[in-house]
Parts: sequence; C-alpha cells; structure tokens
Amino acid sequence: MTRSAAFGFTIVVAISTSSAFAGPLRIATEPLSGDLSAAVLEFELRGLPESRGVRLRRVPGGEEVPCQVTSRTSNGATIVWVARELKKDAETAWEVDLIPAGAAGDRRVQIKPDGENLDINVEGKLFTRLVAERDAPRPYLFPIIGPGGVGMTRQFPMHAKVEGEDQDHPHHRSLWFTHGSVAGVDFWSEGSKTGRIRQTKVVATESGPVFGKIETRNEWITPEGKKVLDDFRTLTFYPLERGESFIDLNIVLTAADGDVVFGDTKEGSFGIRLAESMKESRGGVIVNSAGQHGMKEAWGKPAEWVDYSGKVAGQQVGVAIFDHPSSFRHPTHWHVRDYGLFAANPFGYHDFYGDAAKNGSFTLEKGKSMTFHYRVFLHRGGAEDAKVREAYRAFATPARLRPKTDKA
Repeated sequence: MTRSAAFGFTIVVAISTSSAFAGPLRIATEPLSGDLSAAVLEFELRGLPESRGVRLRRVPGGEEVPCQVTSRTSNGATIVWVARELKKDAETAWEVDLIPAGAAGDRRVQIKPDGENLDINVEGKLFTRLVAERDAPRPYLFPIIGPGGVGMTRQFPMHAKVEGEDQDHPHHRSLWFTHGSVAGVDFWSEGSKTGRIRQTKVVATESGPVFGKIETRNEWITPEGKKVLDDFRTLTFYPLERGESFIDLNIVLTAADGDVVFGDTKEGSFGIRLAESMKESRGGVIVNSAGQHGMKEAWGKPAEWVDYSGKVAGQQVGVAIFDHPSSFRHPTHWHVRDYGLFAANPFGYHDFYGDAAKNGSFTLEKGKSMTFHYRVFLHRGGAEDAKVREAYRAFATPARLRPKTDKA
C-alpha cells in the first residue's frame, strides 16, 4: 500500500495480518535509484496493540534508532524515523520489536502553546515559533534557530534597530507563505489596503522523539473583510544530526466563495528572509538544482530546489528549499535575491521571463483546491557539504520498504 503522509510524503508498506503484531519483524529498503541523505521513512504495522510501543534497531549491529509511533487506528499504527544515509547499491535493514507503552523515550520535539502562538522546542530549547497573533498580517515562523544555535533569518521587523541589519521590506517576516495578487488583492505586502491571513484554529499538534507536527486552519481575508480562501496547513519539524533540521510545509488552498485568480507577479509566494550576513551581496552563495549559480543565473528560473548559504556568527550554514513533485506547477520558479530574500513562486512568469506575453496567473474555481508542498533544510556548510541533492532525492523519491525474511 502506498500513502502520501502530510508530514513526509513517504512510502508506507502495510503488513497484512488479521492478528495482533507480536514482533520482532525485519524490514529493508528496496533497490534505490540513487544515494539518499536524511531520509524520512515510514512503515505501517497493522495489528499493533494500543498498549504497546515499538523499538527499532539497525541490522546488523543492533544500534537503536529513534522512531515515533503515529497515526494510530484500530488496525494499527505507522512508525516514522530518519535514516542518515541510504546507498544506491546497498540494502539497509532494521528490526522492529514491541516494548511497553510509554517506554519509547522522551519527546525530543515538543509543541507548546505560548498565548496565541506555538513554540516548537527541541531538547528543551526553542527551535522556532509559529506566530499567529490576532494582529499579525499572516502566520509566520520566527525565530528559526539553525546549526550551532545561530539565527537563520533576519530579525527585522519583529525586532527593530538590530545592529548590522537593513530595514527594507518590512513585510519579509522570517519564513511565511502568501502571494502578491489573490482575487485582485495584495497579500504579500502589509498595510490598510492589503489582505490578511488569519489563523482560525489549531486542529491538532503532535510531539515526539522524531518530529513535532502542527495542523491549522486559516482564512485569507480582503481589506473589506471578505474571505476568499480557506487554508489548511500542516507544519512538521524534524531535528537531524549535527544540529541540522527539516521544516515541512503542506498547504492546501480552497476557493471559499467564488473563483479566485492568483495573479502574475514576482511578489510571492513561499518566502524566507535570511540573516543579513548570509546575503549574496555579503559573500553568500546561491545555487539551484540545475547548477545555476548566483542571483543573475538563478532568479526567475524553474528548479527543483535552491540552496542559499553564507556565514552567521562565523559559521558557514545554509538553507535549501525543496519543491515536491506533487506541488502546484512543479518545478516552481524562484524569486531569489542577492539581499537575502528567497522565495518559491509559481505565478510570476511575465517578470521572470521578461515577456509580457507570458501569463502565469491561475484561476482556482469555487470549491476546488490546490496544494503546495515544500521542505526547508537548515544545514551546515554549503550545498555540496550538506548533500542537498541527495536530501532532495529522499524527499521527492523516498525509499520503499519491504518485510525482510531470512531468504530475502
């Protein structure tokens, strides 16, 4: 059975059994088309008793691998873990066994309310915060703490007059999703004549040893108070080795009350404003999946991913954004600037191609939906050091798993 999970879009293999899972069970990767790095894996265990947890060990060697039991139903549950690397020509195997419920270790990732906001803590320290205050122009993530404990995004406008920071574009709030022309309204900028995205409900949260997850409902509201879009978001946070991490965002937009036109403009859509010292204009490095380097080559071009790296507090770090193949108009185009703005934008054709005859607008019909799915990779070093290409492959074409018998 194959299933696309909101937090990983990975492959799930179900064990068909009418009886309770008794363990142990060995599972292994099927042949891979290429090397994978930081691969999020899932495996469904049917018949897993409600009263039991699971332990996952690497085979051979017996190294215990943190895993998380999630999506429990009367038929069983799914286990999720992260494999550091998987090689094209080598089988990787694990053994799953039962343990008493509650014995699977502490919650490495914890989602905690902070007023109207939600803190995402990793090992007791703040990793990021989902800011959704009533007066916020849109939900956004700030701060975002990267490898070595450094802040990966600009502090302005959340904190004003920070030494060394430019104060341009006050609507660039750390990490966000919106667009500059929706039903004729500018949701990208901020002001009395611009639209707002209002979080209306936290549907669910999940904390655990492998990931934390938040599901929210949101509304896109015009300056006149009219709702034009319903917005369902799933944000999933995976701490990795070396202080690196993933942030997955799955966003489903539904036309709420009539057709909605997404206009052709470069001002959009899924953006991050990096720390000032990471700017290309200050020595930062931009590269995309097509091998194009720098703003002059990468701006406005379609690509599966873009990586932007530079120094923060003396450390070389980077941010890659991955566009999933299931995402709207994959591979998306990129509004990536030398001053630290970095955004996936599938709509801005006439700007990106410099051709007024090209039209990237799109009409979402009433009641219909469109999906955007991205992964943000906060890493050490540059794109090659962080194995960004292999990490993207693990996201876009995840490893398949199968039960392993002694003869397999």
